[in-house]
Amino acid sequence: MATSEQKRQKKLKKRKQKQNLVKKLSNTLSNTNPVTLFSKYPIHDCLVPDNLHETGLGTIVISRRSPGGEIGCSAFVVDIYCLGVKDAMFTINDEKEYEDFLKPRLIRGNEGNIENVHPACLRKLVEGAVSYARDLGFAPHSDYRKYKAIFGDIEKSVCPEKYSFGKDGKPFYINGPNETYKQSERIIKQLENICGEGNFNFVLGSGDFLEE
Repeated sequence: MATSEQKRQKKLKKRKQKQNLVKKLSNTLSNTNPVTLFSKYPIHDCLVPDNLHETGLGTIVISRRSPGGEIGCSAFVVDIYCLGVKDAMFTINDEKEYEDFLKPRLIRGNEGNIENVHPACLRKLVEGAVSYARDLGFAPHSDYRKYKAIFGDIEKSVCPEKYSFGKDGKPFYINGPNETYKQSERIIKQLENICGEGNFNFVLGSGDFLEE
């Protein structure tokens, strides 16, 4: 009986410790940018589509785990052929919700398999795509600046990988489903101004966009 009571007390102590950690995290979150806070926690996932350079577009996910077990996750829709970061988000979930629902939803739209890469390489890839797009005159999504804080002190220079951007040595614009005709027209005009006619490629591929 004594042994059972000791086990019960031990479980109650662990539960209370976890509740205190969650409470402490909640109090800290109310006074701090949550992305900056999570940037100090250990890496949980660094996910990149393994065929990103074949498709040109994919969702890249980096997440970190707090001492209380919460998962802070930044996800970036990255166009490595032309536009850089097209969308960005950040969420905080418990581990089960993250693993069972959020992560599968984030990577579902990617073609091919997902690989867990070194954090330095993930940062190098995302920031390289942003830099390439900036040189073409395209800024990243407005939320990128806020949510990239999750990189924290990751040092991208230690990544040995060499990433290329564009396709076959040229920018390659593929219109997305949320881009209007006018938006696509402005993007193509910008590429003409920066690169010169014939020095980039584009595909407009659905409905009224059916053109190459």
